[in-house]
Amino acid sequence: MPLGKQSHLISSSAQSLMTADVSEFFEGSPVPTFAIDNDHVITHWNRACELISGLTAAEMVGTRNHWRFLYTHERPLLVDLIVAGTIEQSVNVLYANKPRRSDLIKGTYQIEDFFPRLGEAGRWLSFSASALRNSEGQTVGAIEVLQDITQQKSAEIALQAAHDDLEQQVEERTTELNKTNDSLKDVNRKLNTSFLTTIKIFSNLIEMRAGHMAGHSRRVAELARRIAVRMDVDFHTTQEIFVAGLLHNIGKIGFSDELLATSLNQMNGDTLGVYQRFTVRGEQLLMPLQDMATIAHIIRWQQERFDGAGYPDRLAGENIPIGARILAIASDYENLQNGTLLQRHLRDDQAFNMVLRGEGKRYDPAVVLAFQAVITGVISPTAEAHVELFTSQLKPGMVIARDLIGQDNFLLLSTDHVLDERLINKIISFESAWGVRMTIWVKVPNKEEVVAV
Repeated sequence: MPLGKQSHLISSSAQSLMTADVSEFFEGSPVPTFAIDNDHVITHWNRACELISGLTAAEMVGTRNHWRFLYTHERPLLVDLIVAGTIEQSVNVLYANKPRRSDLIKGTYQIEDFFPRLGEAGRWLSFSASALRNSEGQTVGAIEVLQDITQQKSAEIALQAAHDDLEQQVEERTTELNKTNDSLKDVNRKLNTSFLTTIKIFSNLIEMRAGHMAGHSRRVAELARRIAVRMDVDFHTTQEIFVAGLLHNIGKIGFSDELLATSLNQMNGDTLGVYQRFTVRGEQLLMPLQDMATIAHIIRWQQERFDGAGYPDRLAGENIPIGARILAIASDYENLQNGTLLQRHLRDDQAFNMVLRGEGKRYDPAVVLAFQAVITGVISPTAEAHVELFTSQLKPGMVIARDLIGQDNFLLLSTDHVLDERLINKIISFESAWGVRMTIWVKVPNKEEVVAV
């Protein structure tokens, strides 16, 4: 039955359109398609369009109700904008942030949107529209093609949800890993602190048999560390030099009290031979500890001379590791003052001058220069902000900046130990028992929090 008989609304332009041989195209297409004339009246509404809209051609052709299956109130569709010639001006207003120009046909727009009125749960549609022209090129109407993309959009939404969920899991896992990493760093810091504390305690035990040596290894280690910092030695190597300083006399374990009490310049023959083996014995004691291998080598070569006349391997110049060259000066400077090298005890200035005289012979000139800068105060012993406090000024959470030494030069607390209420009370009890007023060096992030002594 000719479509033109279904409504008096069909205009002459519609008659022109319907005379075209398009009916077969419309009805045979599996794609939902409808067309309007220049008066916005529906001229074609194919079977596929009936199925997706639930509205028959008999209901729709000859009316202007093509909006009904998509919206609750009357409003223009893409075909209406094309017929009215206002698509360029109006499409973004009616389809905010959704229109997409066709890459193939100028003036044609493609839209994707969700329509809750379609089906039981709504549907996603992709639709596009273009003008219909007669043989003279005049616009006689417009055609709109619809495509149900609900499954595609559902898959996209599910994929996006999975992506978002994965991102959330990755973010949560990253946060968890960061927390774990922070915890491991804290554990590692505590292990390092505990390790150094153990080393310091052990070095104290070595010195207990020789009263005049109390605190010697700690002072050697600190001086060696300061020289290394002055020479821009990397942090890891500096730490190894510091530990080597604490343990540099470990090879003297087993020496007789008589040998420990004898100055080096008073030794002879067999006695001197026994003494000189302490560096190799020190290396041997530490070699089973894989992480201590470099430290063991520093201890072995601490008695080498820059001019090659040292022991045990007669190394010379830069063939001697930097740690051993630094330790040589730090230990000799201390030993000159405590009577280990000479029978008499030198003052610090005398020991300083004797080290300077050994430049190029016993000592590396570059290390001597750094040693001189440290001793004369050209540089600060530490770049960190430290402050000296009375025990009454201590607070939980403060970090010990320098080893806390008690009576008889024995270690009470080591550097980097974190104070808590119990430790503070213990320090105060020691202070009271000894009848002295103690001061403690601490690291303070904000110096304004305390008043320095």
